[in-house]
Amino acid sequence: MDARLTVLVLIAAAVVVVWAALAWRTRRFRVAPAADLLSLPRGTRALVIAFTTPDCAPCRMQQRPALEQLHRAHRQDVEVREVDATVDPRLADRFGILSVPSTVVIARDGTVLAINHTLAAAPKLAAQLGLNGALRA
Repeated sequence: MDARLTVLVLIAAAVVVVWAALAWRTRRFRVAPAADLLSLPRGTRALVIAFTTPDCAPCRMQQRPALEQLHRAHRQDVEVREVDATVDPRLADRFGILSVPSTVVIARDGTVLAINHTLAAAPKLAAQLGLNGALRA
């Protein structure tokens, strides 16, 4: 009986630790400004951070073309940066990125507007940024 109680206490403790870590990450994410993470001066352009890895085929074949389309259509309004999540895991962790492709959409003032944990098409990213106008192919 003591062994079962010990196991239950350990499981409960693990659940509490995981919950506390997730709550802390969420709080930390909401409080801190995000635009300065990649040294983009505030107020210049909005920022889209695309997280990728070297072996991510959807990142290269689908997400990158969508990002290029967004940048071509809104070059004056949007800065697009790709980040290798294996090279900069602290930045990926900062935004709760657990899989690639993922994109983080940040407004000019540093406010995080959206986090996409899957592929995001150029029109979706433009809408998240509040940009008007047709996208060119």
